[in-house]
Amino acid sequence: MRSLGTFAAVAALTTTCMGIVRAEEPAKTPLKTFNVTIRVFDPTKGIEGGQDYVLPVDSPDAEHAFASTTANAASFTRKMEGGKPLPVAFTCIKVEPR
Repeated sequence: MRSLGTFAAVAALTTTCMGIVRAEEPAKTPLKTFNVTIRVFDPTKGIEGGQDYVLPVDSPDAEHAFASTTANAASFTRKMEGGKPLPVAFTCIKVEPR
């Protein structure tokens, strides 16, 4: 067990250093506008029977637009019907500047 003196020393050092260490403003990356087309489909029936969604995305580059939109695609897909889970998959069809 640490002594009260050690605890007091650590608390004093922490308080002193808090005033010295300051975060710099985060660097701002200019964003570009993209249209990202995502296809949501039943993997048991194939990609051709899916439904396309064109989503406007502001990202630093096309790769980020693709990655962030694909990662978020699950949030707008139906996952259940009548209490049963649905087989669902999604893929990025294209990324183009707006």
